[in-house]
Amino acid sequence: MTLRAFVILISLVPSFLQAQSEWVEEFKIVGGSDFIATDVLENIYRVDQTELYKYDSQGKFQFRYSDKQLGVITSIDATYPLRPLVLYADLNYVILLDNTLSNNRGNINLVNHGIGLAMTACSSVQNHFWFYDAMQFALIRTNENFTQVSTSGNLSQILGIDLNPNFMVEFANRVYLNNPETGILVFDIFGTYIKTIPITGLDQFQVFEDEIVYFENHKLFQYNTKLFQAREIEINPNAENAYFWKDRIILDCPKEVIVLKKTL
Repeated sequence: MTLRAFVILISLVPSFLQAQSEWVEEFKIVGGSDFIATDVLENIYRVDQTELYKYDSQGKFQFRYSDKQLGVITSIDATYPLRPLVLYADLNYVILLDNTLSNNRGNINLVNHGIGLAMTACSSVQNHFWFYDAMQFALIRTNENFTQVSTSGNLSQILGIDLNPNFMVEFANRVYLNNPETGILVFDIFGTYIKTIPITGLDQFQVFEDEIVYFENHKLFQYNTKLFQAREIEINPNAENAYFWKDRIILDCPKEVIVLKKTL
């Protein structure tokens, strides 16, 4: 399944659901997208099939990357803006870009590193990476050279469930693997299963301290993982996805990306 978003990793609890807040359009980025992504430097990444575009915090175009031989881009994790990780799941390749979207390490065939079919991937601390390998039904952590350093083992056997994950992110030494049918599976840094957060049917989510933020039915939901309660805000009905971005909301619409600024 195609990843529909990128996760913003900051430790501040999002405040966009405050009732007294209003939202006004700050700028637009013209062009359709399969999904968008952001990073902690407030850059925006727009993915359209095989094309990747990078914009600054004011929506100004900066760089472009494309490799049509690798096909459609499945996901991008720009948690670390100096080395965005791009996955081409159909061909089981990844690439590492720099901050100018230059590919300095070449195309990396994951089969050569013992990963048979990476359905989803994300960056990890210490220049490491996570992959979910559908051939092994396992969550695999590698070092910067893509050498395996830890694995969850066969999760289908361990958990007794069918796995078809479509999204993954690491936050605060925890790995969050989205399995739409059963919820968000949480693991420690060694790939040991901890728990399942019972939010199902998602394509993506954002992780904060004690918070899961996700988009569903034209609304953004803020789910408190300690209180097991959710709050919501209605979003433009034309949006196909929406993301919290510090004091902004990004709307991924069919023909444009709209950035809203919070006012009190």
